[in-house]
Amino acid sequence: MTKTHETEINSYLIFKIGDELFAANAGKVQRILEMQPITVVPKAQVYMKGVINLMGNVLPVIDARLKMGMPKKEADNNTCIIVLEVDKGNKTIETGIIVDAVQSVVEIEKENFKRPPELGIEVNSDFIKGMYEKDNKFIMLLDIDNVFSVEEVVSITEAIIEAENELEGVKDLE
Repeated sequence: MTKTHETEINSYLIFKIGDELFAANAGKVQRILEMQPITVVPKAQVYMKGVINLMGNVLPVIDARLKMGMPKKEADNNTCIIVLEVDKGNKTIETGIIVDAVQSVVEIEKENFKRPPELGIEVNSDFIKGMYEKDNKFIMLLDIDNVFSVEEVVSITEAIIEAENELEGVKDLE
């Protein structure tokens, strides 16, 4: 999916992380999965929970709470994994993010975006595309392609390769 296509889509998936509401452009959302066992990847970033098998492919899974600097929380019945397509440079990877709950899908026209807050130099808000007000509550519209830095995408890609190599090693033993 290209970035041009994303700008044509006005649908956003609203989800909760902690008490806050976030939204991702529906053009970036591949699917929503129930929580499932996650294989831990050694030496990965703290926010990287591990990998899962998604239709025969290795899918890295990120804990959105930890990525956003929020406290860790045990999964419950509402916890799920949103599979997103992330474009960084010439690389496109699918990544799962664990969120506390999925709320709804809404149509948001670009003219209804409010500017993101200027948070200062010590807080990186490049991944916030804008704000949307609904029912007297702000929803942060995420720029999925900027949630992860180039270094983080490289780290995620390396974790996928390592997990795939481990799977190949297990298959060779059989």
